[in-house]
Amino acid sequence: MIVIIAILIFLLAYLYGGFSTARLIAKGFRSLNVYKIGTGLADTENIYTNISHPLGILVGALDMVKAFVFLQLVRFILSLIDPVSAIPSFELLYSNSMMLVYGLGMLVGHCLPWQNHFRGGRGIFTYMGFFAYFSFWPIFITVILAWILVERFHQIRFAQYLIVLLPVVLFQVFYYLIPQFRPELPPFFVIIMWGNAIIMGVLNFLVSKRLGEL
Repeated sequence: MIVIIAILIFLLAYLYGGFSTARLIAKGFRSLNVYKIGTGLADTENIYTNISHPLGILVGALDMVKAFVFLQLVRFILSLIDPVSAIPSFELLYSNSMMLVYGLGMLVGHCLPWQNHFRGGRGIFTYMGFFAYFSFWPIFITVILAWILVERFHQIRFAQYLIVLLPVVLFQVFYYLIPQFRPELPPFFVIIMWGNAIIMGVLNFLVSKRLGEL
């Protein structure tokens, strides 16, 4: 029973991740098909670069909030159901280990959405919201640095790779050097997030290569 429920939540996370805020914003505010604009990707960068800076910022913020709020809601709802479920080990469904799994499903759904013929975005901001759920400060610092790179030096591509890699590095630094920073996370959290970071880095490299950006 626990396994079946976990699989259903993972599939829900995947479908939820495939809900494209970029497509919605482009269509709602400018009546545009985001797949026919610029890079043809339903992502923040395409909106920001080829449609509107403010709308691009809005899409990025919504993608972050979308990921963060989803994980919060899943944990909250499951914790309410737990006392009346009468299912042994139900609490495992909303443990940090399983929240990592749901977050990964959401990230895959954003990048490869079934409902949009597997044409999604780069997943950068969804990744940020996913990471922020587990550890806020590394993401907060990364956002500030990435914003400076984009606004001051116009280094969008470098900012993307910074967003992917720096939060994991900062988390490790904080965890080992600051005694007060000890979030209750699985012992393999860093390994999993490094895995996610590498997958995101490879995905973005391949996308940039295909688009002739490198």
